[in-house]
Amino acid sequence: MYIFIMRHGEAEPYRDGDKSRQLTSFGTTQAEHAAKWIFKQLKELSAENEILDTAFVSPYTRTLQTLEAVKTSVSIADVQTQSMITPMGDAEDVQDYIDAYSQLQPTLQFMLIVSHMPLVSLLADKLCVGFNAKIFDTADILLIDYDPIEGKGKQVSFYQSLT
Repeated sequence: MYIFIMRHGEAEPYRDGDKSRQLTSFGTTQAEHAAKWIFKQLKELSAENEILDTAFVSPYTRTLQTLEAVKTSVSIADVQTQSMITPMGDAEDVQDYIDAYSQLQPTLQFMLIVSHMPLVSLLADKLCVGFNAKIFDTADILLIDYDPIEGKGKQVSFYQSLT
C-alpha cells in the first residue's frame, strides 16, 4: 500500500489554545497545491482510480482545514479523526495502528495521514527505510510504498511545498 504523510499547511503563530490555530491564507494555498500533487501521484500509481481509500487526520483545526483543502482535488473514501496523531503522538503507536488497520482492510491501496511536526518526521523515519527523520516544512508530503507485514517501506517521492 502507499502512504502519504503530510504536515499541515502554514498556520497562525503559536498561542494558548494550540489546537484551535487556523491555517493562514498561504497555508490553504500550500495545501491546495499539495493536493494537486497527490492527485497526480494517484493517477500515476493506479490505472483504476484516483481515490484515497482512507485519511487519518489530527483533530486540530489546522490539520482539519488542510484536509478540506486537499479534498478540493482528491476524493477520499473514508476520513477518520485520530487523536493519536497530534504533535506529541507516538510514532510506534501510530505504526501499530496502521498495520492493524491494513489487516482489516485487505484492499487498502492509498492512505493519507495529515499531522504535525515532530510526529510526521518521526513517523516517516519509522515507516520508511533511510528517511532519517528529516524535517517537514508546512504542507510537505512523503509518499511511501509500505508493506504492513514487514513493517517497513521505501520512499517513492517527496513533495516540497510552496515556501
